[in-house]
Amino acid sequence: MFEYIALSIKNDIYLLGVALMIALLAFSGFYAKHAYGEAVNLTVTVASTLSFTTSTNQFSNLTPATPVQATTTLSVTTNNAPGWNVTLSCDDRTLTVACGSIGGLNVTELPDGTGWIVAAATATTTGGNAASISSGDDFLYFRVMSASGSVPFLSTAWWGTSDTMFNASQKWAGIASSTNVSRIGNAGSGSYSASTHLNTVQYYLDVGASQQTGAYEAPLTYSATVNP
Repeated sequence: MFEYIALSIKNDIYLLGVALMIALLAFSGFYAKHAYGEAVNLTVTVASTLSFTTSTNQFSNLTPATPVQATTTLSVTTNNAPGWNVTLSCDDRTLTVACGSIGGLNVTELPDGTGWIVAAATATTTGGNAASISSGDDFLYFRVMSASGSVPFLSTAWWGTSDTMFNASQKWAGIASSTNVSRIGNAGSGSYSASTHLNTVQYYLDVGASQQTGAYEAPLTYSATVNP
């Protein structure tokens, strides 16, 4: 009887040891499984945003043979690292080389210089058809000013190097038609800034003594696009 009890106790101790060993092995496996995980790499792409507004100082009353000037300020905010570009066109420019008319009816029109002819994708390092003017030119012209803002938007190959009126280093052009929307400037790669970019477009207008009196309208369209 005592042998049986002793054998039973021995078996119980053996089974307890086996159970303890199994528990330790199970715990050890659980620990190893959670100690060696896989690394996670989070990625995200920030989308491009663009905000674009314009504000214009209108021409004063015009007396023939006395030129007047006006400006439009372009305000661009973007997070696009490759920069952005702006195009310009005259909505009612006709084939008779005029942008602007009395009441927008294209009957009695303002004379306009040769339209700016630069494709929307043209690099600003490529020469355009802008040219210097004199105070006696009876046309509507535009240019992008050289001291015009917070980012490199000016192309000296297009608009010259001077903002001084009637300087040989200052270039002007007529405004392109809506069927020939043309790039007027480009803030390229590396010009990104968290701040708002400001650039100024300058206009010149004079007419001859025979120009009919009246209130003329010259509707323009500016468009800003982020660079790819």
